[in-house]
Amino acid sequence: MIIIETTGGIKEDRNLAKNVMDFCVKKLLSRHRNLHIQCIIRNTLKENAYGFCYKDIGYKSYIIEIDRRLSRDGIIEGVDDGIDAFISTVCHEMVHVMQNATKSMVSTHSWRCKDGKYRRFSKKEPWETEAYALQGPLAKEFIENNFNRQGIYVN
Repeated sequence: MIIIETTGGIKEDRNLAKNVMDFCVKKLLSRHRNLHIQCIIRNTLKENAYGFCYKDIGYKSYIIEIDRRLSRDGIIEGVDDGIDAFISTVCHEMVHVMQNATKSMVSTHSWRCKDGKYRRFSKKEPWETEAYALQGPLAKEFIENNFNRQGIYVN
């Protein structure tokens, strides 16, 4: 059973995050049947990140954290924020969930390469390269399917 929970933030952000996570599970983790993903909407920018993803205690249990102010356009000075940034960040963190669930990334420094062996990386981080490459197309498809022409969320 796939369980997706959201806590913190405001109700609109929790609902949007849950819908984006549902979308990403269908796109990235369609073969998985047992996942528990919790999204915590809190102040992550004080730790210099839009969001985080890490494995929780338990079998196939993950936590993602998203900054609570990210969905508010223009509220954070010097940060590219707004609903698009919020959706992109959730998609980015869900790619990390996929990497952990499929065992592509087994720690923050070990990555499964094409030959099937795990290698340690210290400077170039292939898990971030993949997450940044996939977040844009995922966010774009979610927005196209869930927003009307006026840019209003319809789901």
